Amino acid sequence: AAAERELLRRAARAAGVGTAADLADWFRMPVAAARPRLDELVAAGELTTVRVDGWREPAYLDPAARRPRRVRAAALLSPFDPLIWFRPRTRRLFGFDFRFEIFVPQEKRRWGAYVLPFLWGERLAARVDLKSDRAAGALRVLGAWREAWAEPEEVAAPLAAELGTLAGWLGLGEVLVAENGDLAPALRAALAG
Repeated sequence: AAAERELLRRAARAAGVGTAADLADWFRMPVAAARPRLDELVAAGELTTVRVDGWREPAYLDPAARRPRRVRAAALLSPFDPLIWFRPRTRRLFGFDFRFEIFVPQEKRRWGAYVLPFLWGERLAARVDLKSDRAAGALRVLGAWREAWAEPEEVAAPLAAELGTLAGWLGLGEVLVAENGDLAPALRAALAG
């Protein structure tokens, strides 16, 4: 019980705010095992129960959590990043449906085999299907798509910068963008820019 409480404390600290299912999944605990531990943490004053607009279930918050004035982020996210791993939470927080399609048969893939979401500011703005082409010394963007709210010209430049960073980290010389996806033209222009 003590170990479960500690894992849930850590999950709440890392997640910021989350439902019982969100926090339980952080360390792959069964929700049924997490609920009594969460009740104990609330009773001890170590977590607070809160309501989040649009969420059907109550959520839990670490009383020491502070809301940042503004989040300034630009990052490609691994499919295994905790921010997007638990799909119900990702849909609830960002309205972003993400599925790591490397495990999906090719003919059933919507986005591609190795797609990374792009976090820009406080939102998931785009997704790119990437392939490392070591023979050509290039990071290939097989497809680039933006979320409906994201303006292509605004999201393309920070995404291009992150792709350049990733290419450098992988020891690849250039980023090449294919035709696939509604963000591809703006992304090619930003990389050429």
